[in-house]
Amino acid sequence: MPIVTWSESFPPKPTFTEKNVPDQLGRVFIVTGGSSGCGYETSKAIYNLNGRVYIAGRSAKNAEEAIRKIKSSPASPHPNVKGGKGSLIFLQLDLNDLSTIKASAAEFLGRESRLDVIWHNAGLMGAPEGSTTVQDFESHLGVNSLGPFLFQHFLMPVCLHTASLTGVKANATRVIFVTSAGHRAAPKPDGVNWDDINIKSTGGIKGGMLKYGQSKAMNIMHAHEIARRYGSRGLISLSLHPGSLKTNLQRYQGGFFKAITAPLLYDQHFGGLTELFAGFNAEIVDAKMFEDGGKNGSYVEPWGRWGKGSPHVFQGLKERKTGEKLWGMCDELLKQWM
Repeated sequence: MPIVTWSESFPPKPTFTEKNVPDQLGRVFIVTGGSSGCGYETSKAIYNLNGRVYIAGRSAKNAEEAIRKIKSSPASPHPNVKGGKGSLIFLQLDLNDLSTIKASAAEFLGRESRLDVIWHNAGLMGAPEGSTTVQDFESHLGVNSLGPFLFQHFLMPVCLHTASLTGVKANATRVIFVTSAGHRAAPKPDGVNWDDINIKSTGGIKGGMLKYGQSKAMNIMHAHEIARRYGSRGLISLSLHPGSLKTNLQRYQGGFFKAITAPLLYDQHFGGLTELFAGFNAEIVDAKMFEDGGKNGSYVEPWGRWGKGSPHVFQGLKERKTGEKLWGMCDELLKQWM
């Protein structure tokens, strides 16, 4: 199985754009890592559609610069929405330090009583070998998987409350996890190395691929398990591969690797379209799971298409209940910070 499929590497022209999204006045959103890359594009689009957007990240300076840039950039014409009523707010969030995440969620909950859509977009790739979080988890595991899981733990009640509100459209309250085609390199058979969660036993290039791949497979598994647990209460949860993009996600890559991959990368705006599709498409008509013929728990491909993730990850979810197993493991690993 290749790490990236042909369909993911060379997607067709997008058919879902900002123009397909209606006015978002009165709705509240969080985009983690919204200061750059496709998170920036998503934040910009929602702001111009009159949404209230929290850009969550470590750097207030980067967020304020992104906010200034968004506000000073002219919005693309929209056939039905007149902008000017959106808002952008910085929310401090350090996924590298689990001890700070509860306070970040509390700050948001102290300001808002609803959360319509959250994109768990922030992440890292290719971190130097041996890198760890403040709590000594392998960096990809901690930042890409454990941190978002913990953040969502604190936000789940307000997501469920929002889905239950009178006037909120069915299937419109969503939890989105930004994964990667790199999940195809996750350990087999399930996508998670259950006996060595930090994958200390494998180093080098192979170890890096396994660590990143595992963290991204976990994003898919978290989305699927949220859909399974909370779909009956009106919550939709999806994972998405935003596409191969020109973003600062490649900051740890060597010069040679950057040189050979650069021609295959697309503008980050296309990744934003993938995120918008996951957050706003109207093709989800009920909360039925994808394995039962619905869309909940599905994997989205660039630039907004229903895709097929790696068979070993999805077979584990369907046949071996690996989403539930991972949820239990995360609860145990993170209990002191919950």
